[in-house]
Amino acid sequence: MSIEKPLLSLADFNASAKCSNAFEFPYLDEAGEETAWRIQVIGDQAPQVKRAIYSKINAKRAQEAFLKKKGKELPLDDIEDLIADNLEGLAACIVGWSGIVEPYSAELAKQALENNKSLAEQVKSASENILNFSKGK
Repeated sequence: MSIEKPLLSLADFNASAKCSNAFEFPYLDEAGEETAWRIQVIGDQAPQVKRAIYSKINAKRAQEAFLKKKGKELPLDDIEDLIADNLEGLAACIVGWSGIVEPYSAELAKQALENNKSLAEQVKSASENILNFSKGK
């Protein structure tokens, strides 16, 4: 006698929906110690994060198409621009924080990421880990 396993639904594989649930974690300082600063992130597959990234890419593609149509050479991206684009994508993952004086804003989130590589790494790690956004966490 075999036991039938329950069937899965496509909804069970909808990482975008799962990633829309905020996950909170404590910022770890340089010594790896938890601080009072708690950061809320959504997953990098969340629709609003994808929209922010796609919007930036689409604007760049439109500019390149315009330059190409005018017969102009396409400029190479500066490394600073590439890094800024990456940080904007990470900033889109941050949706709130507590434990610091300044209230959360998207602009302050980007600024914090620009000035702290460890923070950027922690946000990236938290937002890429789908388990952080699963129900039951």
